[in-house]
Amino acid sequence: MVRIMTRQKYLFPDSARHGRGEWIWQVMAGLVLCTVLATSFTFSYGEDDPAAVLDRTIHSALKEFSESRGRLAEDPPALLSLLDRTVVPLFDFDRIARLVLAKHWKKASQQQRDAFSVEFKRLMIATYSSALFKYNGEQYVRILDAEIKKKKQSLLATVRTELVLGNGSAPVPVDYFMIRTGNDGAWKIYNLSVAGLNMVINYRGVFQSSILEKGLSGTIDSLRESNDRFLPS
Repeated sequence: MVRIMTRQKYLFPDSARHGRGEWIWQVMAGLVLCTVLATSFTFSYGEDDPAAVLDRTIHSALKEFSESRGRLAEDPPALLSLLDRTVVPLFDFDRIARLVLAKHWKKASQQQRDAFSVEFKRLMIATYSSALFKYNGEQYVRILDAEIKKKKQSLLATVRTELVLGNGSAPVPVDYFMIRTGNDGAWKIYNLSVAGLNMVINYRGVFQSSILEKGLSGTIDSLRESNDRFLPS
């Protein structure tokens, strides 16, 4: 059986120093997959609202995962295929990669941009695929509201939710930042925030440190090598 990691330690130096940061990262790693498994809506939404997109993705992935959980636990390629068909289309990985690299994206060659986008996507898929099996049926995400605004030719949305852990502790506030452009007209996640911890900003800090040490090409190589160790070929 090929091992799929929960997270790649070399990419998270700050989490190791702060207990709260470590816990938040564990929550963030499993957040999307917990959302896939159980969601409660407290407001009405239209067919084209970003909350509706989340809802459809949730139920599609839930149905297939529930029917095949035992098999998927022993078949990592099948699990990754499930995520690739259901959850992955909900994310704008190219946009996330560009935001994470920030100033380094502008300096990067097209080949470096493409390579980083591919490996960053693999990192997130590996992280979430492992976190999926940590779901024990007690956690669920409650979607509270969605705010939509227009920016140039795009629509931006903030979908506010809270993660109920089911252990008596206070719900964890979670915001999804989504965008719909004229390219395909689909709502996609480009960032999220868990208890005030911004995914893009956190990854940016981690990769900034790596780039300063190894350069962008060296960072991409390290990320690729780590992904290759933990993902099925």
